[in-house]
Amino acid sequence: MVIQKVTRQQGRGRKGVWALAGAAVLAAAVPLIVVLACGPDFEPEVFVPMLHPENAKAFAMGTLGVLQPGYARKDKVVAYRYLIGGRLSEPEREAYLAPEQPDYAAADFQAIEAEKPVNQWRAARAEALKVDVKSTPEIQQEKIYEVKRDNFSSNESFLNCPNDAFVAASAALRSRAKVWGAGSADIVDWLKGQDAVFSNCSKTGTMPEPVHAGASTLLKLDREYQTAAAKFYAGDYDGAAAGFETIGRSVSSPWQPWGEYLAARAEVRKAATTAAPAKNWGDQATFDNALLEKARERLKTIAAVGQDRVAQAASAELQFIAVRLEPKKRLDDAAQALAGPKPDEDFAQDMADMLFLTGHNVTGDADLLRWMGHGGDVDAAAMWRERKTQPWLVTALMQAKPGDADASEMEAAAAKVPPGVSDYVTLSYARARLMIERGDLTEARKLTSTVIDGINRDTVPEGKVAAKNALLGERIRTATSYGEFLADAPRTTLETGSQAASNLGDEKKIPRAQFDWDAASTFNRSLPLSKWLEAAKGKELPEHLRQALAMAAWIRAVGLSDDTVAKAAAPLLPQSLRTAGTETGFAATMVLLRNPGVRPYLEQGVQRSASYRELDSFRDNWWCSKWADGPASLSPETGKPMETTIPVSFLSPAEKAAVDYENKRLNALPNGVMWVGRRAIDYVKAHPDDKEAAEALALTVRATRYGCYVGGDGDKAMLEQKAVSKEAFTLLHQKYPRSAWTAKTPYFY
Repeated sequence: MVIQKVTRQQGRGRKGVWALAGAAVLAAAVPLIVVLACGPDFEPEVFVPMLHPENAKAFAMGTLGVLQPGYARKDKVVAYRYLIGGRLSEPEREAYLAPEQPDYAAADFQAIEAEKPVNQWRAARAEALKVDVKSTPEIQQEKIYEVKRDNFSSNESFLNCPNDAFVAASAALRSRAKVWGAGSADIVDWLKGQDAVFSNCSKTGTMPEPVHAGASTLLKLDREYQTAAAKFYAGDYDGAAAGFETIGRSVSSPWQPWGEYLAARAEVRKAATTAAPAKNWGDQATFDNALLEKARERLKTIAAVGQDRVAQAASAELQFIAVRLEPKKRLDDAAQALAGPKPDEDFAQDMADMLFLTGHNVTGDADLLRWMGHGGDVDAAAMWRERKTQPWLVTALMQAKPGDADASEMEAAAAKVPPGVSDYVTLSYARARLMIERGDLTEARKLTSTVIDGINRDTVPEGKVAAKNALLGERIRTATSYGEFLADAPRTTLETGSQAASNLGDEKKIPRAQFDWDAASTFNRSLPLSKWLEAAKGKELPEHLRQALAMAAWIRAVGLSDDTVAKAAAPLLPQSLRTAGTETGFAATMVLLRNPGVRPYLEQGVQRSASYRELDSFRDNWWCSKWADGPASLSPETGKPMETTIPVSFLSPAEKAAVDYENKRLNALPNGVMWVGRRAIDYVKAHPDDKEAAEALALTVRATRYGCYVGGDGDKAMLEQKAVSKEAFTLLHQKYPRSAWTAKTPYFY
């Protein structure tokens, strides 16, 4: 069947909810993209998603949280609707939330496959013929074709037989079975004709044969339709158009109302497949505009006088043509409808068209487009001065800096927004940021505390964790005591993707309270060891974070040769480390060699020390960052380190001096493998009879193999590390040739 329900999102989608291809034209050129992977991709834990809302369902209901400029365009559409006082209708929410691909991991694969329209058709066919569905031919819906550009060719594909074709075929089969009877000669003949139609989906197939002698009039009329449909899928668009035109003139055909519409669809498909691909790679081909204009005139008449379903389908096709012939106008029309505040009855397709066109750098004049950044260069503050609308207030205030001409007026306007309104949290966050930047910490703390308390009291917490994390990130900057700092340091993880998290296995077992960059880097760079121990001994932090602090503090004490701090930290260490933790000599060296996950600093998200005994398969072992600095958060725009450390005001002069003293000494130490390896070698040279000497040397060699990367083969740090590996290996084989540890160490690295 060619007829489709008027769910154009499905008809136009390539392989995603928001991707646009076309109810009629699905021959757009899309390059085959091959990605070669060489290992897993690890990402930092997520506390405040920058690219999408925390909870799409809550977001679709108006829980916007703290809006982020990096949100996807479809998310910005939803935000804009709520910011201007509208809301999404239930059908709009369903369209927004529809998954781009089935979640095979969360459901039965076979059940998902069985629900696909193409397999529903195969099941209906098998039932009608009384055969096993497994014997029914499988149908590939996409057709492969060759594209040549600049002396380069590639095999690409387009969706030739969309889902609705199989839905319509299944419905027609049920209808005909009631008329002719299951197993009748007409049913068998009809199915042979439909098999021929679908044989053209993925390749050049066969045409339906003439009906059998004595066939009913209805079967003869259906065969005319099947023949035209087969020509359509086979790529004979002139033949298909002629066939559909004949059907459109046949008052006795049950397909007559669709004839002219389908003839126009054939013209549109031809306009795509006979056109040259776009100059650059992409799915925007250069269509044959003359053919599109011809089809548009035909469709305008159908949309005006056709039956309801046919008229709706024609209107949908007209929008598709407008995307090609009048892209800017179509974009503005779609954006105006999406913006609201009234519901958009064509939300899914308007969204698809908007995404397609903006994805191809088409810009428009609609306020929504300008607000999203697809309407040319825009000064948000100027737009707010001109329009005084909430979307522009949100954007202008988020971008504002203390001292800007409009900052005070914008803050005053934002302060009037009451709790419960969609933009209240975002505007409060922006106000607090400005207060902090101009030094008004007391008012910023009051404001963030008010909003956080409101979130804590909320009986519907869905979609509000990220907002709370963001606000805690602002409030911690106002801390006037260590207790206030510790209270806001842990945040709730929303997504885990780090190497450290992967070492722990089951994500459900990973504690959700972790440090973000600000808290981790502030501990590392701005707090003395005495404060680390104070927090590790106290109850303000969760137990797993207190233990992480104790372990890092103990290693720092070892690096500083501070037996007093090491002894104080020892009772706070995991049981397996506790005995050796009381001193900073060789016992500490062995602990470090045996436990590759310990390191002298905290990290964003799950701590590597949470799996301190595990030897990470991807060399996240020991440490390569500077002892006191720790790792840095890199800017996604520049790739350069960003400043995430919080200025602390609660340290005494003596504590500040201790920070400077400790950090200077710690940062002068070499990376973990070099440092611990050199300690082991030096100790064994001085104490060759120690019963653990051979193990220490063997573990040093192991550390040089599995420790974190310190540079390329020719880099000074790598050459020094290789020298440590060779020296430990040589000493091991010379001094302890019969040791089991020597047998386990046949190479150095």
